Amino acid sequence: MLSEQKIRNNELFTTMKKISQKEIDSVMALPPFDRYQYAIKWIADGEALYILMNEAALALEEVDDHKVIPIWSAAEYAALSKNGDWADFEVTAVSLEEFEVDYIPLIVENNYLLDVFSVGGKAGFVVTLGEFLRDLDDELSNY
Repeated sequence: MLSEQKIRNNELFTTMKKISQKEIDSVMALPPFDRYQYAIKWIADGEALYILMNEAALALEEVDDHKVIPIWSAAEYAALSKNGDWADFEVTAVSLEEFEVDYIPLIVENNYLLDVFSVGGKAGFVVTLGEFLRDLDDELSNY
């Protein structure tokens, strides 16, 4: 559920639900597919996803010779990946509308995959854009 205040770009969306440290710890311990399902529900509910960006680029990973964009369901989870090569990156909220207009064309053009909810430097659940959109649309149909 979206709150009345929704700020784009480098500021974060304010969601109605605050994530407790207990929930963070519990979700981080889940296997990748379970984190993916959790993320899909959160992204649908908040109508936003979170990425890491700096002034020059979007954070990218490489998984099995494919360029991959890591995404998370909440700023708290994305912030946990701000280390190593991504230490100077900022957590950036992306509305679903912005994702559709600005990011889907980029993903299609570059044949990127999506790494949903990576943790501790390990890949999350890696999906194609088509798989991600199908699962997100399925979840959004519940609202």
